Amino acid sequence: MYALRSLLLLLLPLCPGPGPGPGIEAKITRSCTETRQILGARGYSLSVLPPALISGEHLRICPQEYTCCSSEIEQRLTWETEATFRGLVEENGSFLVHTLAARHRKFDEVFREMLSSAEHSLSTLSHRSFGRLYAQHTPLFSGLFSRLRDYYERSGEGLDDALVDFWAQLLEKMFPLLHPQYIFSPDYLFCLTRLASSADDSLKPFGDSPRRLRLQITRALVAARAFVQGLETGRNVVSETLKMPLSEGCKRAVMRLTGCPLCRGVPSLPPCRGFCLNVAYGCIGSQGLDPDWGPYLADKIQGPFSFELAAQSIGVKISEGLMHLQENSVGVSAQAGKLDNPELDAEASSPDLQTRRRRLQLRATTTRMKAAALGRDLELEDWGETRGRPEDLAPPRFHWTQANPQPRPLRL
Repeated sequence: MYALRSLLLLLLPLCPGPGPGPGIEAKITRSCTETRQILGARGYSLSVLPPALISGEHLRICPQEYTCCSSEIEQRLTWETEATFRGLVEENGSFLVHTLAARHRKFDEVFREMLSSAEHSLSTLSHRSFGRLYAQHTPLFSGLFSRLRDYYERSGEGLDDALVDFWAQLLEKMFPLLHPQYIFSPDYLFCLTRLASSADDSLKPFGDSPRRLRLQITRALVAARAFVQGLETGRNVVSETLKMPLSEGCKRAVMRLTGCPLCRGVPSLPPCRGFCLNVAYGCIGSQGLDPDWGPYLADKIQGPFSFELAAQSIGVKISEGLMHLQENSVGVSAQAGKLDNPELDAEASSPDLQTRRRRLQLRATTTRMKAAALGRDLELEDWGETRGRPEDLAPPRFHWTQANPQPRPLRL
């Protein structure tokens, strides 16, 4: 993975040998014949190529000595050598770009598959274990996975809120199903979910499952998101580095390295390796990534950790939480009553005291109306029966007054 360092060696193919030794150039006959052949094969018109060495006073980059290049040829060679250099840089770096892009796509694909597999596993497990309790609220569970995918793919925010909301909604939906004999008011359910979501863990209807799920799923999603973004960042950094602009000094140095031998009439004379490396380092040294590239490659998630294990644990932790709620629903109700005394509006199987009083009033009125239809006034008859008995004139012993407050509604 030290492919970026190879960019410093990208010109070595142009330097096949160790370079000329002292006095080697003096043994080579300078001629424009080979230069004309090489440039002619590249598409240069022979009419613009000098047939023999000419004075080089017009040259701006190559040595101003006898030359095979006119000003036009020198300028054109400068453009060509720049393009060749860029091609070598891209060729050496494209493998790394493609490698990082492929790893990014593969990890992203695998992690998405793991989330889908975890959702399917939860559905299968819950249908088998809880049946109707799960089937009636399938959208709640699929909504959780939608928010997890949204965190991983786009937002990167609200992971804790998503988990807290899920457990609160799950409690709100499941608790009444576990107590079908009661009718729960929205205030009661709100109070229950508020206590279950409090930071002090005063009420734990799902046991320790929410905490353990949060630890595992947070680590999995945060690490996965950071890892996939890290691969994308690495790819983008290398890709941008390969498109770096060449300075004027770099263009001149590359021309001296690969173009000027043609102008001097010695195209077969290879430059020394030191010259190659100096040019390479001078051109891309300012773009060097080694100080940060090494730590980037060496950095990894510390300690034993499995994305797959963390993803698959989602269904297990939720199922464990549901099982805990199912087995301890009565205790949860009692604990909630001790903490905040939430009230139950009505008991479906037995009317409260107020309702019973109203029903008695209706019965008494109905009886009087029936008696009145027969010409009897029950109220007068009752008064007549009690007349002459002072002790019966006192108020009834169980008469409801302001001093006798009504009983509070039933509590869980």
